[in-house]
Amino acid sequence: MARSDPTRTQQHSHRSLTGTWQFRAADADIAEATEWVRATVPGDVYTDLFDAGIISDPYDGDNELTHQWVGKTDWVYQRTFDVGESLLTHDRLELECLGIDTVAEIAVNGTTVGETDNMHRRYTFDLSEVLEPGENRIAVRFRSPVEYAAAQRDEYPYDVPLLRYPVDQPGRNFIRKAQYHFGWDWGPCLPGVGIWRDIRIVGYSSPQISYTTTEQTHHEDGDVTLSIRVGTDAPTGGTYQLEANLDGERATREVTLASGEDEATIALTVSDPDLWWPNGYGEQPLSTLEVTLRNGAAAHTVTDRIGFRDLELVREPTEDGGETFAFAVNGNRIYAKGANWIPTETLRGRVDDKDYEELLSSAVAANMNMIRVWGGSYYELERFYDLCDELGVLVWQDFMFSCALYPASDEFLDSVEAEVRYQVRRLANHPSLALWCGNNENEMSLVNWFDDNPHIEAFYTDYERLNDQTIAPVVAAEDPSRTFWPGSPSSGGLFADTGELEPHDHSRGDIHYWDVWHDGEPFADYLTVKPRFVSEFGYQSFASSDLLSTVVPDDQLNPTAPIMEHHQRNPGGNKRILQRMADHFRVPFEFDDLVYLSQVQQGLAMQTAIEHWRRLKPYCMGTLYWQLNDLWPCASWSSIEYGGEWKVLHYMAKRFYEPVLVSSVRPGLDDGEKELNLNTDGENGERDCSVEIWVTSDRLEPLEGTLTIEAYTFDGECVFTREESVSLEAQESRAVATVPDSAFGDADPTAVFVRSTLETDAPVESSPDFAFFEPFKHLDLSEPDLGVDVTDGTVTVESDSTALFVELEARSLPGRFADNYFHLVPGEEVRVPLEEVDVSDADLEEALSVRSLWSTYS
Repeated sequence: MARSDPTRTQQHSHRSLTGTWQFRAADADIAEATEWVRATVPGDVYTDLFDAGIISDPYDGDNELTHQWVGKTDWVYQRTFDVGESLLTHDRLELECLGIDTVAEIAVNGTTVGETDNMHRRYTFDLSEVLEPGENRIAVRFRSPVEYAAAQRDEYPYDVPLLRYPVDQPGRNFIRKAQYHFGWDWGPCLPGVGIWRDIRIVGYSSPQISYTTTEQTHHEDGDVTLSIRVGTDAPTGGTYQLEANLDGERATREVTLASGEDEATIALTVSDPDLWWPNGYGEQPLSTLEVTLRNGAAAHTVTDRIGFRDLELVREPTEDGGETFAFAVNGNRIYAKGANWIPTETLRGRVDDKDYEELLSSAVAANMNMIRVWGGSYYELERFYDLCDELGVLVWQDFMFSCALYPASDEFLDSVEAEVRYQVRRLANHPSLALWCGNNENEMSLVNWFDDNPHIEAFYTDYERLNDQTIAPVVAAEDPSRTFWPGSPSSGGLFADTGELEPHDHSRGDIHYWDVWHDGEPFADYLTVKPRFVSEFGYQSFASSDLLSTVVPDDQLNPTAPIMEHHQRNPGGNKRILQRMADHFRVPFEFDDLVYLSQVQQGLAMQTAIEHWRRLKPYCMGTLYWQLNDLWPCASWSSIEYGGEWKVLHYMAKRFYEPVLVSSVRPGLDDGEKELNLNTDGENGERDCSVEIWVTSDRLEPLEGTLTIEAYTFDGECVFTREESVSLEAQESRAVATVPDSAFGDADPTAVFVRSTLETDAPVESSPDFAFFEPFKHLDLSEPDLGVDVTDGTVTVESDSTALFVELEARSLPGRFADNYFHLVPGEEVRVPLEEVDVSDADLEEALSVRSLWSTYS
């Protein structure tokens, strides 16, 4: 749980140093930035340079390339601050730095007080000999991260490989800095510096609480015992009073603490508290835990928010020689539904709490219950984890190592140990935190990418020292109730215990599946994969024309234009989008139609994969697609583009992540021999339009309902209809009906489709499923006459012929439509409210535009 600012008496005080600073290049030869100019803390040098008018927007066009000098430059930040006499009376005076990015020397009043080399950890430095009453000056001199990383790399006894990207800087694995700053296959290379989190002066004369962590024991009668570990820092040793208060329960005890850093424990039992559940399974009640350390009249109190829940990763042997991989919350195995999270901005100075609120609320709106914080980023700010607690979003937390091997010098490992210990203590109390994961794709690096390197034996030794001997023991000591998963993907087990690494075993652990995107396999290839848990997979699309036009000139809004390709960081990505589009759709001539179809195509790819893996429940118990969000305007795998607009995929995710899913599959597709919408059996050429209808339930109670199956021609004639009673056990998934080929009579496969609708007693309706039997480009569509009415903020749409992927757009207005990119059957109407905003019907009608797949034909 996020700790609030401690309650302080006269024995504890602090002086914030955030706000306005000055900065300039450390080298007078850097003509662009030799004068002192205004800076903002927390922030970053690129944002400060842009705000000062020294550089243009790094996101615009290919400006990023002209701004690489920034990351190769040393910088100095400084400010003055006043200190009162009362602060100087404390026994301890410290500078507390929660985030220095990255390699820096800090001086106060001209005296060096400390150095930093890790942006992911907290630093404290003694100020007792340097602070003066009245005005003081602090200066932070940053070394170029590019030059530092290169120097560290060159000094190492052998080359340590890493993945490189189209625009990047080398050596990122040698510096404890957010790895994506050096460029990735979805983001720019902007390796800046800065004070990116809080910085303050802390004074205290009696013991202070430096951290609290809790461990829960859930009893059969519903009571929960909370064991609390309290980290302390005391100017002098002695006996003190320790108190804990929560929901009317109070515990107190005397503790004897040594001078300096020490620990104490206290426990209390709460009677039958309401339990915290992930989104879709229950509520998220949070309680306030107060821990107080008393020294006579002086007291230091910290508060945390606690959610009572029992969570474990269930790994049980299976008959096929594999192992389950399922998160169980409060005794119930849940299906993890979600996406991967990358930073909300490339530049830290542009991050806003509103970004967290909008993105995580959007995840919940799409029925997600888990987010993976990816390991090439940074450990997120408190607001992120607080929101996950409040919204019921479980967090798969990677440690910050990604797509590389790493050095294992004593100095490097000591820094990592301090980083991990700090972050585990900081985050362990959050009820949303589900799992600690050692890294992203570093096992794959060893097994697949760098296995032919002459130093491979040394790489395995270094990996073991970092992952198994440094990170894992710290997690076990600091947070013993949570699982440490060695890496993603992984089949589990530390290398030290197993003697091998296997990141691609589909019968155990988690996998990353990229054959469809990177290798160009058809969407039906997803149906051949039977994993336990899929923590990465994805398909790209273009961002909206409105967004791209803010950074791409009008004459370059073309997938093959240089600036458009600059905003595509996966080599060949735009070509891959277009090639697949030609398989499924009639390739349009207008750029905006191309963007629309790229997003529809992306949604169909993810729908194919996720519906299949949900049907495999309980064998497969989780899908986290790549990726939820973007950090600049680009083509990428995201379902929410930079700025917060939902792509087609996110609307589809809202449907395919519904608690009760209706889905269909063509028999035989799981052999990988057929493309999705091909109606022949591939051998004799005869028509085969049979289809299986499945219902998958995430409900914790049985499900009863009625399934209505209808086959239509595209002009609206119903050629087949049938009702089926559906009865499922709690959390069951199975085929409930089959539509035989004979149901379609003599109809041509290009002229018919199947719609399956489920009505149940569930509190949330299930969206209908649609099955088609030919690629969309071959379907016998006619131009729909779309009738639109706007009343009381709700858009009602109807059509005289079948309209596919109907888009409602009103981008000039705030808010979001409750549904979008839906199919419309003739003779029926769909009512869609505009949510989260109050606008007049006249304004909505003026801003509204409507299109469908047919619109891309002209």
